[in-house]
Amino acid sequence: MKTQARKVWLSEAAADEITTASMTGHPLETGGVLIGVYTEGKRPWIIRAMTVRSDNAGRAHFELPAGARPACIDTARKVDPRLGYLGDWHSHPADVGASETDLATMRNVALDRKAAISRPLLLIARRSRAGNYEFDLHEFIRGRPRTTRLITAGGLSPAPHEDVLDAA
Repeated sequence: MKTQARKVWLSEAAADEITTASMTGHPLETGGVLIGVYTEGKRPWIIRAMTVRSDNAGRAHFELPAGARPACIDTARKVDPRLGYLGDWHSHPADVGASETDLATMRNVALDRKAAISRPLLLIARRSRAGNYEFDLHEFIRGRPRTTRLITAGGLSPAPHEDVLDAA
């Protein structure tokens, strides 16, 4: 029996951020952090894809600098406290999917109790022969990558203001 791919929502804004950063960084890999929320059905909804500059980026590697994840989360939460860490993303200047190094890195995040995320996402933006970027997304469950189905979505509705909540 074949299981269905798990669904993950990706906002148009996040997709544009990834594509623009990947094109700008080409021919080097570029990447960053996936920020978002979980739906009521406990499925990830990627709202932002923050780009992080790395001194350790080349044509076949990208390393997220130490401290980048919490810094991105702090920045995102200043705008909207509902947002949190969902995973990492990076580009591949060639039409290749996730490498063993990519998978091992996210496996370590998934199994790290200090990371406080049991099902991180890894998004690879791979440059197709046509020159555009295709997205491959994996969700790590118990340290194992699972292929997902990306669903294009809009952004979050504005966060309610505290004064509106207090009036209720």
